[in-house]
Amino acid sequence: MLPSDSRLWDSIITEPKRSDAPMKNPLRAMRIYPIAIFILCAQPVVALDVVWPSGATQIVARSQSTADFNIATAAAARGGVPPTRSVAGALTEEIWRLPAEDSDPATIIAALRAQLVAQGYVVTFACADRDCGGFDFRFALPIAQAPEMFVDLGNFHYLAAQRSTPGAVADVALTVSVGGQAGYVHLARIGSGDIEPAAARPSFAPRQDADQSDMIAELVETGHMVLADLTFETGASALSGNRYDSLVVLAAWLAGDRARRIALVGHTDAEGALDRNIALSEARAAAVRQSLISDHGAAANQISAAGVGFLAPRATNTTPEGREANRRVEVVLLTP
Repeated sequence: MLPSDSRLWDSIITEPKRSDAPMKNPLRAMRIYPIAIFILCAQPVVALDVVWPSGATQIVARSQSTADFNIATAAAARGGVPPTRSVAGALTEEIWRLPAEDSDPATIIAALRAQLVAQGYVVTFACADRDCGGFDFRFALPIAQAPEMFVDLGNFHYLAAQRSTPGAVADVALTVSVGGQAGYVHLARIGSGDIEPAAARPSFAPRQDADQSDMIAELVETGHMVLADLTFETGASALSGNRYDSLVVLAAWLAGDRARRIALVGHTDAEGALDRNIALSEARAAAVRQSLISDHGAAANQISAAGVGFLAPRATNTTPEGREANRRVEVVLLTP
């Protein structure tokens, strides 16, 4: 796969983005610089090479040597499921997260479509959000679920393409949408002859033992919730850099409704002066907020952060265990 290159990506994109530009037409005309065409067409015919913008992150890659995969051939009728054709062969799936400045689904699908066409693929079907069939379309197809893949039912694009070469047929299904401030791409390739195994990559999905439903139920029912898997040492505000399931689940829940608003409230143990602990608790809440935005694609305008120091303990500060329990960040629900 070609490395990310923002200049090549920019040369493929349709036009400079405008805040008022329409996002609904996946087939709008596009300008491809000759150098981009040359680079893409120069790749071996047995490989699909995708150029991603600078800052794109591959968060999932998985392969199966033999699988059946359904590809849409038309939109879903109201209240029905989309017609599909089943393709059998080697399957590779990748999920990419794109930075905020490259998160417009219409622009992403246009750039990816240009690359597919340049490499000999023929687009067999393309649609956008409600024209696809909305909810019925999205959930009838094997598209990854949150928190791996975010799909805004009012702003997503789907594209299917196929390429035939001597001794090989390959199909591609692309789903592009947005979650928080990030763009998301689900790329599935299936067929024979040109499917290369995906590199082993960590998945950002929560572990099976993470009870997502109970976590969100507590937040909705009580109006607040402790992010119990976060830990802070005395006097420290930085997160360790580990993957925290609670943040993955919380970001997915926020992405499900842009009207949702939360406050992150930092707390400390009782060691040290109050003003110092207020500042420390604010820093802890701010660190969690930044992780939700930067690492998990949450929208900044949905999250605020504050700190109350040691003024709201949930355990005694006279024991090490109690002080550890008091060093925490809580989520407070601000909207119904």
